[in-house]
Amino acid sequence: MPVLVGTASWSSKTLVDSGRFYPPGVSSAEARLRYYASRFALVEVDSSYYAMPSAATAQLWAERTSNDFVMNVKAFRLFTGHPTSPTVLHKDIRAALPASTRANLYYRDLPAEIVDELWRRFIEALAPLRASGRLGLVHFQFAPWLLCDAAAHAHVRQCVARMAGHTVSVEFRQRS
Repeated sequence: MPVLVGTASWSSKTLVDSGRFYPPGVSSAEARLRYYASRFALVEVDSSYYAMPSAATAQLWAERTSNDFVMNVKAFRLFTGHPTSPTVLHKDIRAALPASTRANLYYRDLPAEIVDELWRRFIEALAPLRASGRLGLVHFQFAPWLLCDAAAHAHVRQCVARMAGHTVSVEFRQRS
């Protein structure tokens, strides 16, 4: 089995601001990804944790990398129990949310039809990477307050079931 090496994001502030990795003139998102993919075989896409990716963006990622390049994609933070500002959701999803005075949303508080739609859109967004053979793992980095209990086990099982047909990795940040 081959060992693939890469970093967490081709556009991380540390990597870009170091001035040591990208040569002069490699400053656009497209140029950075192309250059990164010419040096590494793997990357972790972490932008998908902060905001739901789009299929159009994933298609561009696939087009800008070689056939043997692999992208491990972080699951959207709402799925992993992290607080999520409604501002990062699609406009139609925000409009469909029940009224709330809370600044952040949590997965457990969302209506089932919105949860279903978020999952549908996430999987749809990954489709171009999957179709091109560039999708590696879909990584779930669960919140530190996800305890080792029946509710957490059920949630993790649900995440894995929702990602049927994908290769999933999980990271627990709670010692229990």
